[in-house]
Amino acid sequence: MKRFLVSGGILAFSVLVLFPLTALCAPRAEPLDPVFDAGEIPQGKDLVHEFLLKNAGDEPLVFKARPC
Repeated sequence: MKRFLVSGGILAFSVLVLFPLTALCAPRAEPLDPVFDAGEIPQGKDLVHEFLLKNAGDEPLVFKARPC
């Protein structure tokens, strides 16, 4: 029983203390200018706009394209 409590305590410590730290070490994409006002667009016209992203995390940020 004592062994179960010790291993349970170690597991609880790992989840409560170490898990939030791994969330800090992650890539995070943030738009530089998140708002875009396109104004009035005539029906049937295409609209193209590029959003610039920066990596606000401390791990490499990787985008993978998947075909539709």
